[in-house]
Amino acid sequence: MKIINAEKLVEHLDADLAWRKKELTYIVNNVKSAPENSINSNLRIGIAILYAHWEGYIKNASIYYLNFIRHKRLNYENLKPNFIAIALRSQLNECGRTNKASIHTKIVEFFIQDLSKVAEIPDKNIINTQSNLNLEVFKEILFTLGLDYSIYELKEKFIDYKLLKIRNDVAHGDYIEIDKEDFLNLYTYIMNIIESFKEQIINSAENENFKRNIT
Repeated sequence: MKIINAEKLVEHLDADLAWRKKELTYIVNNVKSAPENSINSNLRIGIAILYAHWEGYIKNASIYYLNFIRHKRLNYENLKPNFIAIALRSQLNECGRTNKASIHTKIVEFFIQDLSKVAEIPDKNIINTQSNLNLEVFKEILFTLGLDYSIYELKEKFIDYKLLKIRNDVAHGDYIEIDKEDFLNLYTYIMNIIESFKEQIINSAENENFKRNIT
């Protein structure tokens, strides 16, 4: 995969969301039309699928954005600190595991000598949803990508106290009654969050918010 410009990024983001919307529309319609004796089964399936698409889209969209920035071929000194941290993650982790001065010195030498080199930003094994994309994990992903969290603050309870709690009960095989209207409202809120996340990425790409302002 090589996303070389904002137009290609939008194509990937739209295509990944389109098939998810199609499947979720099918699920929602099944919930709305399900007879009383099977409504709860349809709701349990709906919650599981809704969570899967929530986690899947956030992860994929993040990877697309990192791939886009990777192929900008910018120097380290032209990137914001969060992206330099991504590029140096393995070295920083190594520093944290050792007291060796030789390892620590390599990092110091990098910041003295190598900031003018082209950044090697990985797009794999960076975004970790931990198979449990709760509020804390989502916040960390936003910080990793340099995106603003404040627009989601009013929707916090729908992530942890609605989607994650019910999904985890279902995943653990617990029997739980799910209200149809609650599910439909949750579907709307989660899709709104996904759409907002997509727009954040597009705006950041088009406005080059990943670049460090050098004055």
